[in-house]
Amino acid sequence: MNTNQFTHLEINIPNIKYNLKYFRSFLSDNTKILVLVKAYGYGHGIGEFSRILEDNGIDYLAVAFPSEGVAIRQAGVKLPVIVFSAGMEHYPLLIHHRLEPSLPCLEAFQRFQTEAAKLGEHGYPVHIKLDTGMHRLGFEKAELDALTKELPLAQSVRIASVFSHFVASGDPLHDDFTKTQIARFQTLSSFLESHLNYKPIRHLLNSPGIERFAKEAQFDMVRLGIGLFGMSYVDRSLLRPTAYLKTPVLQVKTVRQGDTVGYARAGKVTVPEARIATLAIGYADGVNRHLSGGKACFSVNGHRAPTIGNICMDMCMIDVSGIDVKPGDMVTVFGDDPTIFELADILGTIPYEILTSVAFRVPRIYVS
Repeated sequence: MNTNQFTHLEINIPNIKYNLKYFRSFLSDNTKILVLVKAYGYGHGIGEFSRILEDNGIDYLAVAFPSEGVAIRQAGVKLPVIVFSAGMEHYPLLIHHRLEPSLPCLEAFQRFQTEAAKLGEHGYPVHIKLDTGMHRLGFEKAELDALTKELPLAQSVRIASVFSHFVASGDPLHDDFTKTQIARFQTLSSFLESHLNYKPIRHLLNSPGIERFAKEAQFDMVRLGIGLFGMSYVDRSLLRPTAYLKTPVLQVKTVRQGDTVGYARAGKVTVPEARIATLAIGYADGVNRHLSGGKACFSVNGHRAPTIGNICMDMCMIDVSGIDVKPGDMVTVFGDDPTIFELADILGTIPYEILTSVAFRVPRIYVS
């Protein structure tokens, strides 16, 4: 009997370690690894997941917002944490929790070093974001010139790292642009480093960048995000899924031809009789409503069963005709079968959205 007979997201720790080993295989022994745990660790949790990463030799963590970093500190994790989208009003909070800001422009740098000085800090670690082509955030050359003039006076901070963000490193069609970004990063980061009497960490590669450009651009550190969770831009079979969304069968009933299932009578039975299983999961838990009406299949007792009718807020129904199913049996919404990639293709989206859509009310269970 499955002891976790409730809706949950199962986090497979051995598969996390397996995927981490895969990405480490591209790197030199002294290259550091940063793992992104923003968006609730891509759905994997924040505190416990960060502790797992800390135990497995990760050097840095990164989040989007200060509240995510605070949660990591409250979990007792000591690793350095970069906050990518801090917001100037949150700078004192970052310092209080020993979180390290990404500073994308001169105004942000000036504001943070002023706040750090007010709080008596000296050499507080900050991270300088360079714009090499994304044109979202980051210093360009002219503003970088202005930054170098500020540095001698900014004793309250120290540049811990310099980094940039790839636009399309997973797509061979854009390899020329990716190589242009690498060259721009080399030029801009070297220019900034020439105005320092120390050497900051440089990092550029993301998950697909590690797989495809590690030889020429791994620098001092790499940033691992979706790759850790099973997404390869080279060959998906090389990696393993790390998250399994599972839910129990609440009831199984026989529905006869001509009858309908669910809201709006959207599920129509067209065979003499069908066996319908109701599951304890719905769109409020992260099962997208566009998977309704047989567009997707979930896995139960080794068989795939299509959805029928509209997915409800807290429940959904699958057609288990011809399958031996009873209440309490566990159904896999995504994992090995179907995968998050299959569901993403059905929805016309990316695996990130599937993982980050799993609601907070769904417990995360870590298995080893």
